[in-house]
Amino acid sequence: MKTILSLLILAVFAFAGCGPQKFGGAAGGEAPPADPRAEQMWTTDLPAAQARAKTADKLVFIDFTGSDWCPPCMALHDHVLVQKPFLDFAEKNLELVVIDFPKNKPLDQKVELANRALAEQYKVESFPTLIVLDAAGNMVHRDEGYGGKKAEAFTAELKQKLGR
Repeated sequence: MKTILSLLILAVFAFAGCGPQKFGGAAGGEAPPADPRAEQMWTTDLPAAQARAKTADKLVFIDFTGSDWCPPCMALHDHVLVQKPFLDFAEKNLELVVIDFPKNKPLDQKVELANRALAEQYKVESFPTLIVLDAAGNMVHRDEGYGGKKAEAFTAELKQKLGR
């Protein structure tokens, strides 16, 4: 009986989306257009972002995502991570890093291996997973899933959690 129950629970997680996360979809509807700064502010180079964070007294914000297959990841990106309220806060406080695990677009093998190593290092088990590091590389915040908040509410909550 325990085995059947365990299999049912596992099946629910397997078919629920991108892992055991929160996703209320409350952001709903079409996202506003992305802020043009987003392309320049996001990087895939964690060591470079950490070096910049040290000199600028910033934190490093890492988005572990399945950018082309994970609905909560895509919603978080479109409704929060490329929007003005979040980027205004990030510009002064965060170095932004995306660690992507796409299914439909190829990654360079070196990048794919590096991304896997980072996911293992930070024990990423679901997408999206957001991690904030201090300049020394210590984790100061971790969040899994996306609750559907719009950029303003998400950013206000992040500011409070980070004390900034």
